[in-house]
Amino acid sequence: MITRDLRSLARRDAYRVLSSLVVPRPIAWVATLGEAGQVNLAPFSSFMGIFNPPALAINLAHRADGSLKDTHANLRARRQAVVHIVEVSFLEALHASGEEVPAEISELERLGLATEPSQVVAVPRLKDAPVALECTLRQEISLVPTSDVVFLDVLVAHASERIWDMALDCARADLWDPLARLIGGGVAAPNYAGLGQRFTLGKPKLPE
Repeated sequence: MITRDLRSLARRDAYRVLSSLVVPRPIAWVATLGEAGQVNLAPFSSFMGIFNPPALAINLAHRADGSLKDTHANLRARRQAVVHIVEVSFLEALHASGEEVPAEISELERLGLATEPSQVVAVPRLKDAPVALECTLRQEISLVPTSDVVFLDVLVAHASERIWDMALDCARADLWDPLARLIGGGVAAPNYAGLGQRFTLGKPKLPE
């Protein structure tokens, strides 16, 4: 058994160890509006769903110089976002949107992705994304001087008809292939995965 005391490691090393163990990680592809109305689009894989109330939590690290990333700054200013969960077919675009560019540049425009209006937030949503969640900022908690967690209330959920089971009234895992993030290669060459093999079991029951 390999053991690492994360308390004794540098932040970068602790991140590498823990993110290699907590896998696979879903990816939030977050759209926000900048100061001039430009659409910012960025991926975040320190991300999870909270189901009562319907909400999302995203860990937003600061830049190396201590400044806020564009998504974070836009959330503070406008308190709205659309969080997309996309499939392997979007991999190249999602990966490219992680490049650090000046705030006035719209990753969405650079990628040439189509949008459509959201129902209740001003931020548009990706027209071809299989899942889009319209959100507002509920709360922000500072963890350390260089890292915060934001909690977003999910107001409206959109899903492609092809992934939806009308009888169950929810998406079905076997009908789509959402992207996940894996450790490896660092920022320059991260690893990704599809959902892969699925398993269906009966009601949980311990042996007698």
